[in-house]
Amino acid sequence: MKIKIWFFGKKSEISDFEKEMLRRIGFRAEVNIFPISQSGISNPLAAKRAEADVFLNKIPDHDFLVVLDERGHQLDSVGFSRELKRWIVDRGEIHFVIGGAHGLDQKIISRANYLLSFGGMVWTRNLFRKMVCEQIYRALEIDGGSNFHKE
Repeated sequence: MKIKIWFFGKKSEISDFEKEMLRRIGFRAEVNIFPISQSGISNPLAAKRAEADVFLNKIPDHDFLVVLDERGHQLDSVGFSRELKRWIVDRGEIHFVIGGAHGLDQKIISRANYLLSFGGMVWTRNLFRKMVCEQIYRALEIDGGSNFHKE
């Protein structure tokens, strides 16, 4: 099983915490974080369109895409674990995408197989990547039956 986390930014932004989470997750799944260069276009709509074209060319049409968006479905950790397992069993390769400074273009949102929200607040991409890594780790640990997640 493969999970890919995409964000609009630079590889140098990936923190030691994220690298450690990827190492831990590696016991249960292959997870990688991929930066996508920001467009550098000052017009927000044009920037989102350009970034969408770059991103959508990187993922196959048949792969499962989860868009992280404050308007998406809100799940608790156990519910997310169930959904992640179902996506992996049904589709194999899962892509998560975190929006850039201006959010995501409607082309990406329309392509999504699932919109996932971590709440109504907006988060920086650097903080959000950490949260996504931690929740993927937690979800896989729940599914694996470890005692990492306490209820």
